[in-house]
Amino acid sequence: MTWSSAQRARTHKRIRQNTLPKTSGKGIDMRWPRDDSQAKARSYEDLDEPTRQKAYQTVMQHIRAALLRGPHGVLELRAGLSAEEAGALPVVLSDLARAGEIAALGHSVYARVPWMPMTRPVRTSPVEDLVFAALTYQETPVSIAVWLGLPLDTVRSALAALEQAGLVEERDDPTRRNHYRILSSRMAGHVRRGAVDRVFADVANHP
Repeated sequence: MTWSSAQRARTHKRIRQNTLPKTSGKGIDMRWPRDDSQAKARSYEDLDEPTRQKAYQTVMQHIRAALLRGPHGVLELRAGLSAEEAGALPVVLSDLARAGEIAALGHSVYARVPWMPMTRPVRTSPVEDLVFAALTYQETPVSIAVWLGLPLDTVRSALAALEQAGLVEERDDPTRRNHYRILSSRMAGHVRRGAVDRVFADVANHP
């Protein structure tokens, strides 16, 4: 999947316009305005083999081309994908990370690893990053699982890991049981904006 400069500019404009969450009398509400560029995924496991292979190859080419241009957030990588491609995204991201081809920079932003082959894998979890980013659109494990096209147990495990890391919490409201939110509104903004207008510098010491 290849985007034109105009398509990318329009998507970045939508992301920049949606940099603040809605507020209510109970405080910050992490549900953001609707973004039509984000499709509801079809589960990768439910696709027939030809559709699965086509979606996988399309998403892999899309990610490689995007990261060749520079770091991208998972929502930027997901924007504009079809339902089938959105379902393949967690699988492709995980495979590329496992192969050492991409690495996470934090705030659900990914970059191409400039050195190959890797001597040791970079510790990263694309599924956790996608679940974390999904909390800017969804609130419950079920709605996140449906939206990302992931198994419910996978989403629950990711939320548990994120909660243990102190990044998310279950809402302390008896009327909203099993609803989660990102603890930091600033971090939620970073996740929603992705890598747009952000600087990533090489801080390593080079001989």
